[in-house]
Amino acid sequence: MSESTTFESLELEAHLLDRLDALGYEFATPVQAMAIPPAIAGRDVLATARTGTGKTAAFVLPILQTHKPGVIICPTRELALQVVNEIERLSGLDNIATALIGGASMKKQIQQLTEWPDAILVATPGRICDHMERGNVDLNQYDVLVLDEADEMLSMGFADDLEYIVDQMNPDHQTLLFSATMPKHVQKLANKILEDPEQIRASGKEERPPSLVKQYVMICTLRQRVDAIEKLLLAWQPSAAIIFCKTRNRVETVADILRPKGAEALHGGMSQAERTRVMNRFREGRTNVLVATDVAARGIDVDRVDLVLQDDLPTDDDTYIHRVGRTGRAGRTGRSVLMVGNRAVRHIKRIEKKAGELERMEIPTQQDIDDLQRMQLVEEFSEIEPHQNAFDAFNAARESGMSAEKIAVAALSKLLGSSPEQDTANTPQLNKSDNGPKAALVLGLGAMDGIERGAITGMVYRVGNLPDGSVGRIEMLDKITAVELPEQFIDQLVEDLDQERVGRRYVRPRRSDDWTFQPEGRHPSQRRHGGGGRQGGGRKGPSGRHNSRGKGRSGRPNRRR
Repeated sequence: MSESTTFESLELEAHLLDRLDALGYEFATPVQAMAIPPAIAGRDVLATARTGTGKTAAFVLPILQTHKPGVIICPTRELALQVVNEIERLSGLDNIATALIGGASMKKQIQQLTEWPDAILVATPGRICDHMERGNVDLNQYDVLVLDEADEMLSMGFADDLEYIVDQMNPDHQTLLFSATMPKHVQKLANKILEDPEQIRASGKEERPPSLVKQYVMICTLRQRVDAIEKLLLAWQPSAAIIFCKTRNRVETVADILRPKGAEALHGGMSQAERTRVMNRFREGRTNVLVATDVAARGIDVDRVDLVLQDDLPTDDDTYIHRVGRTGRAGRTGRSVLMVGNRAVRHIKRIEKKAGELERMEIPTQQDIDDLQRMQLVEEFSEIEPHQNAFDAFNAARESGMSAEKIAVAALSKLLGSSPEQDTANTPQLNKSDNGPKAALVLGLGAMDGIERGAITGMVYRVGNLPDGSVGRIEMLDKITAVELPEQFIDQLVEDLDQERVGRRYVRPRRSDDWTFQPEGRHPSQRRHGGGGRQGGGRKGPSGRHNSRGKGRSGRPNRRR
């Protein structure tokens, strides 16, 4: 079928056609045109279709058309939530789909399963297996199984979970398998679970990064990379940037350093509620720098992203292309910088064969940054339409005896402000060696609220728009947190933070004039326990809870969600 296939020609029900018309959709994408008819007819489907081809509607519309009970399995929580939103958008109905995902309340999910027994299930593999083992879900009652991004699920280690899910389905069920790529392990799974499938290849040409993205590679050590990232952010001043890291720990490390710049972390170790809040802030422009793992960032679609920074070599070429594809969207230009060590240079040629040339670049010097900022300023000047008050000020200055050159230099000096060295000199300094009573910002939440120091630091810098180096020691007790700041910032922050929340809790700021901070290197708990460390036996994790490594409650190995 061609790209000019209309949805009306696919013989969808009138209410679905009305809904598609209201959303402005008249023509089906190739994957939709090829997959919807056989799926409605009840055939198994094996489709190779990448993100952005309209594949979600290709499996959602047949389920809505046939009214068969369906189960959709997705690799990540974020993708599952996006599918739920798409189901509600295409159907025009609320509560028509239930998300069963890790990191969210199991109790609430059980309640939704009870209240909405006919809802389409959209789940991550680990969490739906948990529900099945607890008797909350009986897949034998469902007639359609969709495996979305099967290649990604297999690469994440969900092969056993997927086979278990297929085994629990109604024996006569229909399976729709969608995968961005078709490597041997995906084909092997398809051969095992599909019966005479309609085979569809809708990916078109081999995927490449968007043509409007300028790709760079920077050879540097791991120790140099955060400094390089800071300099690139300063030099290019992106509208929005995503920084990709391989591991959760690396994400937290980089995000902690960049929090004064407004950066936030996004990874699978965060609760679903916090991940959703971070993504909402990024989409709405309240956060402009996101530090994320590949899995957590999968499916992020924010048009204003104009810079992608890759902290290390991706696991494969497709992951590289996915990362770069987060920028250069909707006709906009973008930049991508891949940072690698000397040993990884041999992999660059392989990536270039698939992604195009990567221009070599060095870590920017301060002179490079100044030059770039001046060039950007000149470009902005060429686009400015002068206001009448600017002409009036210029004429007044000329009448006072100033030359045009002197007026321009004076105006630029006022616009550019002081030099970085002067800014540092003018930033109020903290005396961290002063352990006597001093003014502090005190917040009405603490360790018992599950709040991390990084979240407090990021919030204070973001809300207060503080200069780098303004936040000193942070003492987090059970129910309150004290933040060391230059005294002149405290009263304004108390006012600015009045309606601010972390999670569902208002921060309830106040000023303390006599807080005694513990010397650096000494834990605040020593204030309360007389110098003792943690109390109670057993190995404890970061949250203080006892860890039982390797096994879940039922004794089976913990599943990834």
